[in-house]
Parts: sequence; structure tokens; C-alpha cells
Amino acid sequence: MPCLEKLFVNVLLTPSVVAEFAAFGYASIATQLLASPCFEVRSPADPHLVHKLCERLHAGEAEALALAVEVRPDAVLIDERAGRAVAKELGLAPLGVLGLLVQAKHRGLIGDVKPLIAKLKTELSFRISSSVLDRVLTLAGEVA
Repeated sequence: MPCLEKLFVNVLLTPSVVAEFAAFGYASIATQLLASPCFEVRSPADPHLVHKLCERLHAGEAEALALAVEVRPDAVLIDERAGRAVAKELGLAPLGVLGLLVQAKHRGLIGDVKPLIAKLKTELSFRISSSVLDRVLTLAGEVA
């Protein structure tokens, strides 16, 4: 979590996203996040937009994008392909975990991204195509 605090001044989480952490067995991570002054839980003000987005996305993504429409952040942390597409349709800048890793490396917050990606794949069943992996490693200054 310290990398997120160094990359962003403020990170907003929606109640559905926090609930997803618990549902997937990561309640302790949510607790750590919420203990930091950098992280804030906030609900989107427009329930109609959330409902409309839920027709295409899961609740966590729908809430996150509805909130992002309101606050217009620099980036929206979202990895799912459908969520990223909707974010772009809404004029938002989606940023995935791989993009975060590249930014963290460029700022000297982490070492190589390749072993971290391997850990994501083995421990969290993170899926990444070989072409995306090659592009990320190139952006990170690591040979694919």
C-alpha cells in the first residue's frame, strides 16, 4: 500500500469495492488501506448512474466509475477489460495494476516488475497476454 500513497495524494474507494476485498478474502488489506489518511471510502452521489452502469459491469466497477465521473480523478484504477472500455467511454483515464507497477518502478518505489507480475499470476490468477507482458516490460525498461 505504501506505493499507492506515494503515487497518489488521495485514493477513493467505494463501499462496493471495500466489500469486494472482504468477499475475496482480502479484508485485512482493506483494513490496512482504510487506516491510511490517503484512502477514503466515498459513495457516488448518482444512484441512477450506478444502476445504469450495473447493466454492463459489476457493482464495484459501476460504483467506482460513477464516483469517478463526479470527481474527475487523474486515473481510475480498473483492470477488467469491460470496465476499462466503459471508463474510456466516460472520458476517464483507466489505469491498471500493471500501469501502477510501471509508474512505481519509474519513481524508484519498487525494483523489477517482472517478478511482481509473476507473483500476481501465481497467487491471484492474474491473466496477462504475452503481448501485454512484453509491452509492460518494455515500458518498465526490462527486457521481455
